[in-house]
Amino acid sequence: MTDEPRMTGRELVDSFPRASLTPDRERVTVRELPAREGSHVSAAAVLRPRLAHALPYDPYSHQAAALDSLADGDNVTVATSTSSGKTAVYGLQIARNLLDAGVLNSDGTRASEGNDASTALALYPMKALTKDQKRNLEELYETLGLDIRVRIYDGDTPKADRRTIRAEADVILTNFQAMSVYLNHHDKWSRLFSALDLIAIDESHTHTGVQGMHAAWILRRLRRVVAYWGGDPQYTLTSATVGNPGEHSAYLVGEDVTVVDEDGSPRGTRDLVLWNPPPRNKQGPDESREDTPADAHTDTDALPEGADDEGGDQPAPERVPASIEAPRVFAHLTGSQIQTLLFCPSRKLTELAVERVNEFYDGNTASYGARPRVEPYNAGMGKRTRHARETEFKTGTLTGLATTSALELGIDIGGLDATVLLGYPGQRQSFWQRIGRAGRGASRSLAVMVADHRTLDQYVVANPDYLLESDVEDAVVDTDNDAVFVQHLRCAAEELALTEDDADSFAERDRLERAVEMLRRAGELEGYLDAAVHYVGSPRPQADVSIYGTGDDKYHVRLADDANPREWGLADDLDIEPVAKSRAFRDYHEGAVRLHDGQQFEVTRVVDDHPQPFVELTPVDVDYYTQTRTTVNVVDADSERSREVNGYTLHYGTGTVIVEHGSYDEVHVGNGETLAQNIPTGRRPVEMQTQLCWLEVPDRIETALVHKYREFGVETGMEGDHPPQLGYVAGLHAAEHAMIKTAPLELLVDKNDLGGLSTLVLDTHMARDDEATRTDTIAATERVIEQRTRALDGDVSSGWFIYDGVEGGLGFSRAIYEQFEALAERARDSLRDCGCGRPNGCPACTFDRNCGNDNKPLLRGSAVDVFDHLLGEGDALDAHLPDDEYGGERRPSIFYS
Repeated sequence: MTDEPRMTGRELVDSFPRASLTPDRERVTVRELPAREGSHVSAAAVLRPRLAHALPYDPYSHQAAALDSLADGDNVTVATSTSSGKTAVYGLQIARNLLDAGVLNSDGTRASEGNDASTALALYPMKALTKDQKRNLEELYETLGLDIRVRIYDGDTPKADRRTIRAEADVILTNFQAMSVYLNHHDKWSRLFSALDLIAIDESHTHTGVQGMHAAWILRRLRRVVAYWGGDPQYTLTSATVGNPGEHSAYLVGEDVTVVDEDGSPRGTRDLVLWNPPPRNKQGPDESREDTPADAHTDTDALPEGADDEGGDQPAPERVPASIEAPRVFAHLTGSQIQTLLFCPSRKLTELAVERVNEFYDGNTASYGARPRVEPYNAGMGKRTRHARETEFKTGTLTGLATTSALELGIDIGGLDATVLLGYPGQRQSFWQRIGRAGRGASRSLAVMVADHRTLDQYVVANPDYLLESDVEDAVVDTDNDAVFVQHLRCAAEELALTEDDADSFAERDRLERAVEMLRRAGELEGYLDAAVHYVGSPRPQADVSIYGTGDDKYHVRLADDANPREWGLADDLDIEPVAKSRAFRDYHEGAVRLHDGQQFEVTRVVDDHPQPFVELTPVDVDYYTQTRTTVNVVDADSERSREVNGYTLHYGTGTVIVEHGSYDEVHVGNGETLAQNIPTGRRPVEMQTQLCWLEVPDRIETALVHKYREFGVETGMEGDHPPQLGYVAGLHAAEHAMIKTAPLELLVDKNDLGGLSTLVLDTHMARDDEATRTDTIAATERVIEQRTRALDGDVSSGWFIYDGVEGGLGFSRAIYEQFEALAERARDSLRDCGCGRPNGCPACTFDRNCGNDNKPLLRGSAVDVFDHLLGEGDALDAHLPDDEYGGERRPSIFYS
């Protein structure tokens, strides 16, 4: 590939059809990021002569630094850019170990057929990456003239080959899910484990949230088993750039880690285009938003100072959603024969994007030559489909792939010309990882981010320098989730009896003792730690562990018995991966319409009470898809830690979140128009015990802001009569939304992993000994909360909760608790600086499609005041303090999710 791309950023802007891109270009920012020369260290200064002479290049400086640290006996994490040669670090260390141990002769041949002296294990986040890295390692060893046996061992490995691989391989490549299962039969792995010198963890930054919790416990189980067989390995982790690579790596492996993050690899010039879609033509049939909110009032009285329409910001126009504009950009590039990846935030949008690309070609047949092939690609597809599309893309049969994050990692899909991002992915780390898929090495590349009308997207296009800041979000790994801990404790006890030696090495003594006692009483363990604790529960507890969930049942997805696949041109099976229980309840209720590989399906049957729960689909041809509405409440919150912030009280703890996916809407595929609303799903509520953080607003600030905003009603998006506290609690609701929407600016978190509840009566959501809060329905639970509110006397607090949206928690709420002030400042700025001109905000500052109250009520000015006083920057409140609190009005029970 030459250094010049097939299309530069400026050429893209100039050649894009003018029907969508206005000539002024004010919505488009083009940055040319300069090339970077590589920094090298002589191979002879890092490697022994046998390896240095055979290596046809000098290592990059970060490769040399990592190899030096490994030679000193350190664990190492290499956190550098995409395609910076991180695999070669552990590849060369394995070669050094085999030569040192005498497994290989100095000429690279084998000293003996067996290997009981030095082995290695490499763990990957997905199977496709494992295959590519096997090829990369084998190419490295062929270049070095070394006879090193690299083998893959996972669910796709033929059973006939498994014994031979375990007996003969020098390096075994697998994934965390598979390793968790194989520990059940660790005696079969005794040769590998007894000689294990190195454990490589590739793409370690992907192990955050739920996946990170499971990875951390699997590594702790692995360490117990390896130590039992006599192995004592070092760890080498390779990661994209994250804000806390050392801390994150240490949480994963449970040991200290040396960080190497000064990138010495070269980089070609990159054209970066930040593309804000044009104002929406409300009459146009294909430029309606998928999530268009109800009309909002434009009274400016509630706006922060400087944002009125007299010399302040003018109301921002509603824009074409990225879900429509990004496929157009993608279509223009692929139509110009530029091989391109389009990254989408959901599986559904990969399918919709391809439909919209084809619609674009249909309407612009004269502008392009032969129509290119573009297809969707996501983790919901079966492995046959995914592998076929990887191969077609690599060979050029496919010009474009619309993908989720499934292709964010270093899967070998060949050299790319361009990447397009449908919206900001939520973190700078992920942004750079995705655009790094194009223009690898020193070649030039084109990257386009098409912004959606959301907080993060609009923040990024308004502040392009944010992307270039050196700080990157922190990755979060939390081992405090008890549901996950208990799963892995069962597995550990089944693999090797638990003893006193496991206290503090596997888990803290008190936690281990309590968990053992609980499982002993449940009949799953027997014995005591001072002797031995054995597992006596159901066979193979490892099979119950899924690294993508905290114990959810998996629902299989299949065709309905009365469906005729041949009538629709379908295969006999759908090749769809099973879905977690939480997703099945939300997205696979009866009546839901799902799009898979270009075909629509309606969910016609859901069976929960079966040993293997399942969903049945029937092919359909309709002009809509479905979106589920969700209602949430928080009960039984229990504070574990608290601290003061300028008079506010901030808490971290646990509680119960009740979630009800009670109804759904039908939404037009082409223009996003809502065709039908609030159709009942018939699904019961689900509960999860999870981690929370919450903020109590000081009484004096609450009283003043209630009085200041007591006349605000319709400005919040609400109609009809309203209590005097509405303007204030609408501010709490907006503040909660803004914090969740801006959390990815500081943390490596998807905002969909978080939820929130704002309330005028925090006290009624707290844990109580006198009565239960939870009932059969969420409506009944809310009635209990209202009854408690009427009985309240004395001090009562208002504020908002933010919770982890997974059973047992993810560690994100605790990270928010610890970084609350930084997040509050980001949230305040996004509310204050938005140019929408609306008191209740817009999708760029306050609206969230996950809101259970249809984004009502919201009030930007009130929220900004709450944040200003939290940050110690608020104006004096004396003028707003009434003579009697709330003017003598009774405090109502108000809460919004």
